[in-house]
Amino acid sequence: MTETSPPSSGKLAEIFTKMNMGELPAMSHNVQELIALTHSSQSAGYELSKVILKDYSLTNKVLQVVNSAFYSLGRPVNSISRAVTIIGFDAVRDLATGIALFEDFVKNGVEKEGISKLLTRSFLSALQARDLAVEKNLNIVPEEAFICALLHNLGKIIVCIYMPEISREIEEKVAGGMSEDAATRQVLEGLTFEQIGVEVATFWNLSDKVCASMNPNPPEPQNTYDALGYLKNVANFSNKLIEHVCEEKDIDGLLRQYGEMLSMNLEEAVERVNKTVDASEDISESIRYGLAKLKMRSRLRGLEEAVKAPKTARKKKDKSEKVSGGEEAVREKDNVLEELGIQELEELPTSPDKSINDFIHDITETLMGPFNLNDFYINLLEGLYRGIGFDRVLLAVISVQPTRRVLVGRFGLGDIDPAGIAKFEHDLAPSDYVIPKSLKACKDMAVPPNAPGAFPESLKFFVKDRTVYLFPICLDDKPIGLIYLDRKKGRPKLDSNRIKATRLFRDFAVMAIRKLRSRK
Repeated sequence: MTETSPPSSGKLAEIFTKMNMGELPAMSHNVQELIALTHSSQSAGYELSKVILKDYSLTNKVLQVVNSAFYSLGRPVNSISRAVTIIGFDAVRDLATGIALFEDFVKNGVEKEGISKLLTRSFLSALQARDLAVEKNLNIVPEEAFICALLHNLGKIIVCIYMPEISREIEEKVAGGMSEDAATRQVLEGLTFEQIGVEVATFWNLSDKVCASMNPNPPEPQNTYDALGYLKNVANFSNKLIEHVCEEKDIDGLLRQYGEMLSMNLEEAVERVNKTVDASEDISESIRYGLAKLKMRSRLRGLEEAVKAPKTARKKKDKSEKVSGGEEAVREKDNVLEELGIQELEELPTSPDKSINDFIHDITETLMGPFNLNDFYINLLEGLYRGIGFDRVLLAVISVQPTRRVLVGRFGLGDIDPAGIAKFEHDLAPSDYVIPKSLKACKDMAVPPNAPGAFPESLKFFVKDRTVYLFPICLDDKPIGLIYLDRKKGRPKLDSNRIKATRLFRDFAVMAIRKLRSRK
């Protein structure tokens, strides 16, 4: 199964007993069914849909990802069977397995931050492995690469979840200079993470390939037809690459080991990690939380700057000879920032992983040239949803009808479906409800969860158990629309920096409308 001798299951059971577990942890039946599904059956798509639909929460999360900006399908996908038809059996199965396994582990753990960080790293590694299998035309099945990379560090995950004190002790020894393997053997009486992972995987009836891919030091593939050899190396490389980025280790040595095998250089490796981070952000709130705690954007930006540094030095002469068009672009960017009352981009509010600044930079660049307003709105909402961290964001506009003025939803992201956007409608006749008040005064408002009398009966389904934030879009003190945002009850309130950033995004919307009107 692996190159190392597994421990006796009795010894492993003894360790779990010491931690008052009594027995090995159980994987949910749903996850077992998802992992067991293959593409061999003609009715595989139907079987996959049936397994996912057993879990209402899982169904919603899979559909949320499929309808996210990442897939850019251009039309809503409202059923699992439709998702399988459009993006493929393998993609839906991988997403469902990753989400379900992630949620299982987070639910069972006692330390959310540590578990979320570890599982997010595993999920990024899994996405990386699947893409490598496809894009490098390797002789391995992409969905096997995904599952094997996802579970490569299963032993470490199990210890983190079910033995947190032991996990912290190992981390302390590693921080003191001991290798992880040596620290694990010392604390766990000779056991390694790989051995624990293999034992648990065997208990769960996972495949031999999953167990073999837990090897932290696999030998090189014997030849191009050595599928298992490549599978083990891809699983290990993907996890090591994410680990090196998260822990700010030099990845040159890793690429010296794997670069030739996988035809990859430093620049491509950084680009691939960026791609997997983008792909994972729409998966679930737990993964977004893990990405923020890992500070992935910040670490990637530092790595990108290191990669670009030699090129920048070689191009200094070219930069000094820029044509006037380039100078005009710089001036226009300065004008955009000045109009918003911002002197330097570095003064903008930042999140722990700088994702807010990333979106602000992109939107500023967009405003410098021609743009489609609808596309601009989607980018703006994505910045609010992913950058600042709302559960739902919605842009609504005022519609003047023959007998009334109505605020109607137009675009939305997050915990919302197209039907929910269409149902967001509010009559603006004089009333005591908060939305007409906010629009009439062009005043930002925050509404606590379930505030009595704040919203009409028709919107109570939408705002139930949510902290609601209202940011009117006004031109010359006249309201033309509204950015609606909310967070689930119990989540922390927005701090002043994030409120400031949200207002900045709203001001971008006002500027975009002004620019388009001035060009007509």
